[in-house]
Amino acid sequence: MMDMPSPSTNSDLDQAIARLISRRYGDGGVYVPRQQSRRGSLAEAIAKGFVSEEGFLTSKGRRLLARFDL
Repeated sequence: MMDMPSPSTNSDLDQAIARLISRRYGDGGVYVPRQQSRRGSLAEAIAKGFVSEEGFLTSKGRRLLARFDL
């Protein structure tokens, strides 16, 4: 059986993703500094639907940013 992440873990992950996707261009394209740890967060953001496969912020991503006021 798979362990479910605790709510605080999900919140921490969501906050890390929000910090990452707050770095975006005016057209909604997310840019990632050349740090490996950030690239893992980008993959997670894409997997969770906050960023499209093409690297653009989705409406779900915009709602996440609003939640964390970034």
